[in-house]
Amino acid sequence: MVDAPAVDPRCSTPGAVEHRPQFEVIPLPGALEAVIAHLPPGSRVSVTSSPTQGQEASLALAADLARAGFTAIPHLAARRIRGAAQAQEMAARMEEAGIREAFVIAGDPALPAGGLSGSLDLLEALHAQSPLLVAGVAGYPEGHPHAEPAAELDLLRRKAEHASYVVTQMCFAPRPIIDWARRAREAGVDLPVRPGVAGPVDLARLLRIGSRVGVGPSLSVLRRHGTGLRRLMRPGTWSPEDLLADLARDARAARLELAAPHVYTFNALELTGAHWAGR
Repeated sequence: MVDAPAVDPRCSTPGAVEHRPQFEVIPLPGALEAVIAHLPPGSRVSVTSSPTQGQEASLALAADLARAGFTAIPHLAARRIRGAAQAQEMAARMEEAGIREAFVIAGDPALPAGGLSGSLDLLEALHAQSPLLVAGVAGYPEGHPHAEPAAELDLLRRKAEHASYVVTQMCFAPRPIIDWARRAREAGVDLPVRPGVAGPVDLARLLRIGSRVGVGPSLSVLRRHGTGLRRLMRPGTWSPEDLLADLARDARAARLELAAPHVYTFNALELTGAHWAGR
């Protein structure tokens, strides 16, 4: 298991960064029932902002999860929100539903729906409404599709004024995460870092999804999982166990502290729950 740091002072509210992993789910039909059936009670569950389902689906599932006793973390995509007023309305709705945390991203649309051009704008709008809201933001060890590494870290440093922790993009090798975390610290970003890892999932599905969501060069590590790339097209399951062990080892060697992982489940919740139940 990846070691967790001491809790940051900005993370003292309910739902703060701690030793437990958080599990990312997609707001699809049946997701609520699957989370309840397969994840440990009270787990931290992050809900993606689906381009097809819309922002409302993320908020609705997060509210249902909160009512069921989970720490619900809806993804809020700045470019899908019509402006600061709508963002603040969302924050008020979240508070009413018992949601104290959000994961803030820019979102995929090339043109914003309103006046929020990116995640920093959204963080500022949310902070104005709910200054104690715990906010996670994204980090890109293997590169951001629209920003140079130095610019990405500079923006992260500005977002850190309102954020509580960082979740990295999905990686399949420890070195990009360790090197990026060191650069972030050197750039003055002291937020806890949750390494983003794929949960146990069918290998062929993982390869298909990974190639669509912008996973970087470390995806090639899957070629060494089993008997080569052709193995991905036959029955088999990726497991994050070795990656998490390597991350813990390399973080200790680099004198870095990493928070518990952010697990991309792809809604394979039965496999995910069984894996973490044995840890």
